[in-house]
Amino acid sequence: MSLQFDEGTYTVTRRTDSIQLLAKEFALFHFLYENKEKAFTRSQLLDSVWPLEYPVERTVDDHVYRLRKKLKHWEEVSLDTVRGYGYRLTIRTNMAALPANPSAHDLEMREVIHGLFRKYHLFGQGKSMLTLFDQQDALGIQIDSFYQLYIHFIQGDLEWLITTEEFPFEERLYWLLIFVHALIEPAESLRLYEQALSSPALSADQLRELRILNIVEVYAEVGQYRRAKAQLVETYRVIETDHLLNFKLPVSLSELYVELWGGSGERVEEQMSMLRSSLKEAPYLREIGRFQVMEGLWLLRQGRAREAEPRMDDGLAVLKMTLNAPLYINSANQILLFMAHHRIEGRLVHKYRQVYAEIAKEYGVPMYGQRITNEVRAYLSSFPPASDLPLI
Repeated sequence: MSLQFDEGTYTVTRRTDSIQLLAKEFALFHFLYENKEKAFTRSQLLDSVWPLEYPVERTVDDHVYRLRKKLKHWEEVSLDTVRGYGYRLTIRTNMAALPANPSAHDLEMREVIHGLFRKYHLFGQGKSMLTLFDQQDALGIQIDSFYQLYIHFIQGDLEWLITTEEFPFEERLYWLLIFVHALIEPAESLRLYEQALSSPALSADQLRELRILNIVEVYAEVGQYRRAKAQLVETYRVIETDHLLNFKLPVSLSELYVELWGGSGERVEEQMSMLRSSLKEAPYLREIGRFQVMEGLWLLRQGRAREAEPRMDDGLAVLKMTLNAPLYINSANQILLFMAHHRIEGRLVHKYRQVYAEIAKEYGVPMYGQRITNEVRAYLSSFPPASDLPLI
């Protein structure tokens, strides 16, 4: 698909459809079109489109936001965010006019690809998943809709998750709920989780995962240590009964988190020792990052703030590297919650508030966080409360 650019009127034409742009919108779009499929940092775009001016990087974000709105109905045109880098313009071929890739519909090929996705997810290799997803056309593969949704989730694409019309809201609800945990106070998060568990809004698998894993850490954060421990007993039973072997490490980390909030030092040390052995046998990046953050929390609890800081920083760096935005954002938030619980004040609190604010800004929390929370709350409130809350 080709576009025509009229520099005299700042008009871009696709077939018989034209869009009127402002001068800098036109210049930015024209530059990206001339260099389509190539990613640029915000600084590079400022140098190319605003060479004699001194705008801030936010100027690029604002222009990209307006361009996306104006180009929304041109489905072949995609102005993509390259996480941690900048932006890229992609022009997709109209596949309806071309013969389909035979391999995209081969069942054996699809099972191989989905097996790769499952392995990458297990190892916490977000970049590998993203690469596979981005190369569907070149590789002649077709990714199931579940993974299409999941990719946007781990990328932290909050704008897409709350605005897309490709998936109904109920299919996005669970993934939005996971993000909500890091956006609101734990007590309110617990109320929403309990509403979700008592409603028909989630699938059976999602209900099970919310009940046996996600809600456990929220119990700890609101001071319900006994309830968290009781749920962990049930969680391990479900893991054995349903053969959920991949849940063992994440649940063990949740158990460590619970002990950090309400358990004895002896219990914390026992759990950490067990996890160190497990991570040697299964060195999954996502779990390693979380463990390092929790090592830092344990050092904080002992009053060893100087040693805690590099451990927490290392853990956040690993989580950022895995491209798992929900865990990255939530771990930064949990550091703040833990420090508030233990009444830690001073430089570290200021530092990690700034860290959380920067991470939140990177993923669009200031712009979309409140909307996500409001829409999740409104959707769950539409269901009548159940008397048999299936928590434990």
